[in-house]
Amino acid sequence: MVKLNPRSWAATPIMLAILTAGAFAAEDEPWLGPYNGPSRADVDASTIDGKVLCGYQGWFNTPGDGTNFGFTHWGQRLDQPDRGRFTVDLWPDVSEYDPSDLRDVPGLKMPDGSPARLYSAFRKGPVLLHTNWMRRYGIDGVFVSRFVGEAADPNRARHVNTVLANLREGCHREGRVWALMLDLSMGRRATTQMVKDDWKFLCDRVKVREDSRYLHHQGKPVVLLWGLGFKDRPWTPQQAEELVDFFKNDPNYGGVYLIGGVDPFWRTLRGDSRPAPAWAKIYRSFDAVSPWDAGRYRDDASMDHIRKEVWEGDLAELKTLGKDYMPTAFPGFCWDNMRRTTPGKTMIPRRKGEFYWRQFAIFRELGVRTVFVGMFDEVDEGTAIYKVSNQIPEGKYFATYDGLPSDFYLKLTGAATKMIRGDAPLSVKIPDPLPVPVE
Repeated sequence: MVKLNPRSWAATPIMLAILTAGAFAAEDEPWLGPYNGPSRADVDASTIDGKVLCGYQGWFNTPGDGTNFGFTHWGQRLDQPDRGRFTVDLWPDVSEYDPSDLRDVPGLKMPDGSPARLYSAFRKGPVLLHTNWMRRYGIDGVFVSRFVGEAADPNRARHVNTVLANLREGCHREGRVWALMLDLSMGRRATTQMVKDDWKFLCDRVKVREDSRYLHHQGKPVVLLWGLGFKDRPWTPQQAEELVDFFKNDPNYGGVYLIGGVDPFWRTLRGDSRPAPAWAKIYRSFDAVSPWDAGRYRDDASMDHIRKEVWEGDLAELKTLGKDYMPTAFPGFCWDNMRRTTPGKTMIPRRKGEFYWRQFAIFRELGVRTVFVGMFDEVDEGTAIYKVSNQIPEGKYFATYDGLPSDFYLKLTGAATKMIRGDAPLSVKIPDPLPVPVE
């Protein structure tokens, strides 16, 4: 089993600053206030039912993007051709990006001799393009990853808040829905107060609860609280109980529809879940459970094992409790560059979409009504579904979509959305042809 810890990078020295996110929002940043621009309402924002929602990292930078973070998340020392190395395993197809939003990687060329170029999510253009793809390919919306530790860091908060504002604008312009995925990968200096203060900032300054494109369910704003109960994260049952109570019952900031992003073996307290009995009550106090399944299976046999050991039992118990379920679908996996391993060693093959589609077919068969896709833009671990290039920089290793069109997984996710929603029948095989993107 692959044990994923993609968020461990957040547990960095930034945690020395145990401060609130709001403290780092300058008064001259009007984009942090309520959104008042063009908007459309194609996707119903009042319910999670019948939706496929993608996680969105948005953590990429490039030199000259308005920050001082260099090629953050693309790699290390990429401005030094002789010393740099990549930490992503997929190369994005940047053919549709505005050239002003791209930056050449020094010393790196594509097979046709053109410079190898990357985008920054700090720039509005790439994020708006991504939400445009979501609309054109029929994807309902996103959970934007918000690492609370980053939001509390004076240097990184500007990036985090800018990405949020740009994604919010894109969802309005394209009629998508969005919600927050508050990631608690914060290290041992984390406190519950940091999490509370960030949510207060998002409510008071950004006005997320009043945003017409912000996802609600049962009349409540939706929050995915990710990271409680994992063995490699230091949160205690007492802290977890405090956070759940805050989001659900605080007189000013509560009333949230709270989804727990937890280990797949939350129900049995095995696997990477902490085994203390106190966690059993906490897991069952969420309004919905979303097990992080990415990397937990790699072929049909192991997928069937997870179906029997995890998904079927989860659904049965949650039904008796009156709770909802949002399992994770992922198209494949690889993090060879990040882990500095032999090319292909960590790969979970995509099998030209069959691995991904089979998950959705099982979910539909089991009656699942909401699916989380991990992730829209996660090229670090090779789980992205957005446009990825089959042409890679010379002299470097990257996985590809095996010759499939760069938009294949966007089409596949759109088709899966129709199947989960009930607009298309259950199909164990990939539809042929796949839906054509709308204009």
